[in-house]
Amino acid sequence: MAQAATEALRRASEEAFEFAQEHPVYTTILALGVFVALMPWVLEVLGFAELGPVEGSFAAWWQSRYAGYVPKGSLFGFFQRLGMVWH
Repeated sequence: MAQAATEALRRASEEAFEFAQEHPVYTTILALGVFVALMPWVLEVLGFAELGPVEGSFAAWWQSRYAGYVPKGSLFGFFQRLGMVWH
């Protein structure tokens, strides 16, 4: 049973790699779709919430590195804005 599963995984991986090489645009669109679907969940897990960084989260730790001043246009500000509007 394990050998059959290993063989199936190997063949599926080869087929997926070949498909990506033959259809790079379609693969890119598919990857972007997965990214868009997962991004709200990732932001929530990191602590970027609708009302600001969640206490004790990675986002709160990152914000504390700025000592109260988050520069305009910073990566932190970008993620915080996404967390506040993309839920």
